[in-house]
Amino acid sequence: MSLSAIIVMLGSMVVLWGVANSALIVSMRRQERKLALIQSQGGFEPFSPRAFQDLQQWCDQHSDHANIAEVEALLQQQEEAMKAYPQRFY
Repeated sequence: MSLSAIIVMLGSMVVLWGVANSALIVSMRRQERKLALIQSQGGFEPFSPRAFQDLQQWCDQHSDHANIAEVEALLQQQEEAMKAYPQRFY
């Protein structure tokens, strides 16, 4: 195996580990923030604003769907959480 191939393989391994570690750090910081919100106020909103908007649009477009009651209950849960918890995660 040539020296350049070894250098490329080692460089690829370093880049892979770097990306994996940075993704892990970002994920762990988000989880720490969620845990801090749960400890300080007892919870946080279950959906991001984008997901909430998507659910509302789905309800508007599929008002006769069999699962509409379940989705509306999720929307209600989101609205109650936004009223109950002053600090937002999303």
